[in-house]
Amino acid sequence: MLVYVGVAYLGQTAYGVPWNVGLLVQPGPVLQRGALIPALVARGEWWRLITSVFLHSGIAHLGFNMLALYFLGSFTEEAFGRSRFFALYLLSGLSGGLAYLYFGTFNQAAVGASGAIFGLLGGVLGYALRRGTFSWQNPLIRQLLILLALNLYLGFSIPNISNTAHLGGLAGGFVFGWLMAPTVYSRKKLRAFSPVAIVAGAEILLFAAWFLYIV
Repeated sequence: MLVYVGVAYLGQTAYGVPWNVGLLVQPGPVLQRGALIPALVARGEWWRLITSVFLHSGIAHLGFNMLALYFLGSFTEEAFGRSRFFALYLLSGLSGGLAYLYFGTFNQAAVGASGAIFGLLGGVLGYALRRGTFSWQNPLIRQLLILLALNLYLGFSIPNISNTAHLGGLAGGFVFGWLMAPTVYSRKKLRAFSPVAIVAGAEILLFAAWFLYIV
C-alpha cells in the first residue's frame, strides 16, 4: 500500500498526474521505472525482477491481490512461520518474473504480486504432497485446487493478465514447499535454510542462462 501511494505521489510531483487519478490508475511513466520489461532487464536492469512484484497498475489490481494475500498469506504465515513465509513469497515472485523473461513479451511491461501469491498456493500444495496430505478428500487442498483452477481460468480469459508469471510463481512456490516439508520442524538452522539456498541458486542459474544465452 505504501508503494502504491508513493507511485501516485511521484506521478503528481514529477508528471503532474492528479492525486485522484494516480490513486485509481497508477501513472504509467512511474510504473515504467520499476516494471518488469525483459528488454530493459537484458540491458542490465535486473532489479526490475524485484521492484515489479511491489507495483500494481490500479486500485482494482491492488485490491484483488491484497485480498488474496490477506487470506492465503495469513494461513501460510501461520503454518510455515514468518521467515519461511517471507522467503516463499519473495522467491515465488522472482520465479514468476523469470517465467515472464523466458515466455513473456520482450517489450511489454508486467507488474503485480500475482506470481508471488500463486507461489504461496504452490508452496502449500508442494508441502502437502511431500507430507502425504495431498488429497481431494482434504477440504483445504480441495478449496485451494478449485481456487487455482478459477484463477487460471480468469487469467486466460481476461486480457492483460500474465498467466506466464502466475504459473512461474506457482512452480517456484511448489518446489520450495516440497523442499521445505522435511525441514519445518528441524532445529538445525543450516537444514532449515537449505530450501532457500537451493531455490535461490536455481533462480540465479536460470537468470544467468537467460541473460547469457537467450537474450
